[in-house]
This record gives sequence, structure tokens and C-alpha cells, in this order.
Amino acid sequence: MTLGPLEYLVVGFAGNRFTGQILTELRTAREKGIIRVVDLFLLKKDEDGNTTAMELSDLSKEETEQFGPLAGDILGLLAPEDIEQAASNIPNNSSAALLLFEHTWAIGLKEAIKNAGGIAVAGGLVAPDVLKEVEEELELKKQNAAHEKAAVKTAN
Repeated sequence: MTLGPLEYLVVGFAGNRFTGQILTELRTAREKGIIRVVDLFLLKKDEDGNTTAMELSDLSKEETEQFGPLAGDILGLLAPEDIEQAASNIPNNSSAALLLFEHTWAIGLKEAIKNAGGIAVAGGLVAPDVLKEVEEELELKKQNAAHEKAAVKTAN
């Protein structure tokens, strides 16, 4: 079985509240064959720093229903140390989702690279703070281009 690249993501929430908005997007990405949720933990840290971790497979039937088909993908690959590390990074009186997902869109690419005799030499993700800067720069350029276009249109 060939797996696509695996990525983990920890998303924090102040005040121990989750919404269904993220689940909707995860389901959509799964249905499109872009990702597969391999493991998912919900972490809650109370005001005293006591942490509760629930794996998707540990949730009640009612709780699991909101995750829908995502629940069937769970492989349970995250180790207790992974959960502890994620929990140590969230502040008291907050919560987080620890998500391990597979980039299923890349399976064919991975196999093609392997079949061509290629090997992955390096990889990684751009850090979130750097990505935010890039997004802001691109948005500014987009706004400037729109202003320039409006100025040219007005001048003509």
C-alpha cells in the first residue's frame, strides 16, 4: 500500500470551543480525494492545565456522527508522545485539534517518482508566520494593481 505524504496540524481554540466549519472543509477535501484523515484527536486543557485527549475513535456514537465519513479513515498512527507534545503547546482554558492527514492527491506523483528512479531529497512546509507574510504581500500587490488599473481607466 502506497501512502501519500503525511502531514500533521495542530489547530488551537481559545475557551475550549470547536465549531463545525473546519469539519465541513475536511469532509469536502476528503470527498474530492485530496486528503484522507489518518488520525484526529480533540484536546481540551482546563484552567488548571489538566488535559483531556479524545481520539475520534473514542468519541460516542452521537459525537462521531458529526465527523461522518472521516471517522472511517482513522488508522491510529499518532503515539501518546505526539499527543503530549501537542497538548504542551496549548495554553490553559483552551482546546486544540491534532490532525494527521495524508495527501492522497500525491500518491500517483510519489509512485511516478519512485518508478522513474527518483528519491525525495528534501521537503517541508513553509512556516505559518512566513506564509502569512507572503499572503499579506500578495494581497497588497493585488490591491495596488487594482488601484493602478482604476487610475489608468480614469486617465483614459
